[in-house]
Amino acid sequence: MKWKVAIVFMLAVLLLASTWAYHHRSEAVYDRIIHQRGYVVSLVKEHISSEFFLRPEWIPERNGDEKQLNLVIDDKFGTKIILEKIGKRERDFFIQLNAIPYPNRKLGQLLLTSFITPDGSFTTSGNFDRWVVTDPAGQDILHRNFGTGNGPGNISSIFIDDPYRDKFEQGAYVRFSGYNLYGYQQLDGELETYWIPILFLGLLLVLVALYRRRSVQENWLGWKLVGYLFLGGFTLSINEVKLPLGFTVYLLLFRKLKPNSKIKNKAALLGLLVYVSQLLVPAFAGMVDWHPREMAIRNVSIEQLGMDGVWKTVTAQAPVSKQAKLLSYEMVLSSRGEVLELTFRLVERDEGRFIHTDAVYDVQEQILTLKRSSTDQWLQYNRQISAEHFFARVVELHLMNLRSAGDHPYVKLELMEDGTPVNYGIKEGHKFGVDEKGVYEIVNEQLPVTGNWISACGFRVYAEHYSGCEDRVDYLFDIVGEGRWDGVPEANQVQ
Repeated sequence: MKWKVAIVFMLAVLLLASTWAYHHRSEAVYDRIIHQRGYVVSLVKEHISSEFFLRPEWIPERNGDEKQLNLVIDDKFGTKIILEKIGKRERDFFIQLNAIPYPNRKLGQLLLTSFITPDGSFTTSGNFDRWVVTDPAGQDILHRNFGTGNGPGNISSIFIDDPYRDKFEQGAYVRFSGYNLYGYQQLDGELETYWIPILFLGLLLVLVALYRRRSVQENWLGWKLVGYLFLGGFTLSINEVKLPLGFTVYLLLFRKLKPNSKIKNKAALLGLLVYVSQLLVPAFAGMVDWHPREMAIRNVSIEQLGMDGVWKTVTAQAPVSKQAKLLSYEMVLSSRGEVLELTFRLVERDEGRFIHTDAVYDVQEQILTLKRSSTDQWLQYNRQISAEHFFARVVELHLMNLRSAGDHPYVKLELMEDGTPVNYGIKEGHKFGVDEKGVYEIVNEQLPVTGNWISACGFRVYAEHYSGCEDRVDYLFDIVGEGRWDGVPEANQVQ
């Protein structure tokens, strides 16, 4: 009998493992992501581009011929961009690209040629302006004389008339910038579903153990135990309150069943336990913070995304809300504007406590590492600048272009006073205001001025920027009152 139980158990485990693997295969995960079933999806950036060199020998000459290439021309943001084929038609030839995401089950990024609407449908804005074809010297060779096509899925095509074929004799560079970058993360409720297979196996083992403790042989006893289990767990919902109707019926009608009454009672009690778990598990899940204390977001390119795109990536893939405030921000750049270091700290309110998220950017690996912690109080929360607003202002006001007073190969930018507005009145040193028109000097007669404060200082040796930063300049943005922009000439602007 033991070997029969072992076989049943192994088959159950195999069935559950197969179901789990099928449910979490790449195609199924991708389908759930784009249809937002168990996932939240956010647009990070539009017009992501990919470019490849088209060899002239790839273009077929006879009508109906197709050159199947299936070349991976780019691999970024969790998506492989493939040059699938080049085909010849009666009066033109076409180039077909396909974007194939390989999604992560929990969080990640992917590229789509369409937009995901809030209701889960898809829309496109046309991709004619997204194609550019140039010769090896960089000159446009088609001058918008081509056709385009979309779909199905992430397929994009360009159709080029035969009279332009001779322009491809030396090859050509083809760039398509019609990809939309989305970030996604799994909803918290999905984590609770991991307990379902474990619960199923546990119930199966208990039922097998009860069956083996039968006092006498009884026909269909196994199925009867399953029936009493379901009866014991059956509920009646009244005004969203679940009542144990099934177990009540069992006590009234079946409690004194014979034979094997003891194991039947235990099967019904097991069903009642399942009913109780329906009440306790959601409450327990709400008390537990399922989010990891530390996580890494990959493929974060500041050069491609911009600082506003970095922020959108964080909110799309991490448990950080768009209402988060910015506590600190520090960036180190080279004189050429290359980002060498980036750290910032966020804080947000969550059900009576404050969640702090420390972000550290690895420039070489393009990985943003986030570490979460919590406190019960944070007095300056209401006064701190919105993180979403700050990262938008970094782009709008070109804050990454701010520099120190001297000629230094490295510069450090730092948000001062914990991200709260200051009433600035320091008369010594250099001080400037920044708005949409550019950078302008603030003279002592204008002090004090109220705004958000960023300092810039320079250093000559990269390793010394923590202690040897000099020639500091103070910049204030979002100034209110008399210190605002008053018409400084265009020559003083920083673009």
